Amino acid sequence: MRRNALPFLAIGIALTVGCSVRSPLEAPDSELRFELAEESARLYVERSARLLSTSYALRIAGAPLCAEKVGPILGLATWRSNPLFGRLFFDALERLYSIDAGGLSVVAVAPGSPADRAGIGVGDQILRVGHHEVSSDAELFDRARHFQGGPIPITVLRQTGETTVLVAPLSACAQRALMEMGDLMLSDRTRRGQFYVTTGFIRFASTDAELALVVAHEIAHQLAERPLGGGPRPEVLADQLGLYLVARAGYDVSIAPGFWDRVALEQPWSLSEDVDQYGWTRVPPHGHMASRAVAIRLAVAEIQAKIADGQPLLLEGGR
Repeated sequence: MRRNALPFLAIGIALTVGCSVRSPLEAPDSELRFELAEESARLYVERSARLLSTSYALRIAGAPLCAEKVGPILGLATWRSNPLFGRLFFDALERLYSIDAGGLSVVAVAPGSPADRAGIGVGDQILRVGHHEVSSDAELFDRARHFQGGPIPITVLRQTGETTVLVAPLSACAQRALMEMGDLMLSDRTRRGQFYVTTGFIRFASTDAELALVVAHEIAHQLAERPLGGGPRPEVLADQLGLYLVARAGYDVSIAPGFWDRVALEQPWSLSEDVDQYGWTRVPPHGHMASRAVAIRLAVAEIQAKIADGQPLLLEGGR
């Protein structure tokens, strides 16, 4: 009987000790939570800056290919508040970068851009364009696009108070890239000349040259104003124009076949032309990789031949 009592004694001791230790779920906020929130904020700002600098280079260099679809470019990205991010994340943004989660704050500035030259920096809260108050990124860029009379006066709020700077915009492709949380599949969602690149694709693109392939492909889609679906042709045309944008911005187009092949391997459905027969209501965005793979290689060879011959990087017909 004494041997049988020992396990129960051990269990009783364990329960007694366990009751004296606070459960992790009951513990107050630890430093680890704040450290993780700050690391998440840094990652968000770094990815925003990377997407901005890549898209800025493409839009500036690609202006001759964008025909009439050009507009002023400032070279900045603003914080797009999302309540799902949570209070800890908001606090980390403010602590590290002085980014006000409740305002229209600058989250990234492209080096050498008009905003950079005007002295706008991360954490500046944009209040007005001219005499007009702005509360969203759409309002900011709409006001900038319609501003008449040279440099654009932009009033910002800093820790030192309000100040107005003059931003002299450059002409560039009008399509703007915005970052959104998501997986590797690009979105068909667009809004007023904007398109979205997911954090999944930003992670997947290991270099800026790879990220440029993704952004340029989306700019090309915007220029073509392609309908949803429609077979492989819209994708092939976006690849062709996108590769010219990439080359004009100084990126190496020779990496394109390998990169898009890797994307196809991650998305098996993209290799088939008949995925709609297997439960899809339509071919998902950016499919038809088998057809695109051949066209991408041909476009790369064409661009490389033009570079070798010193020919301008323009599509047939002057674009």
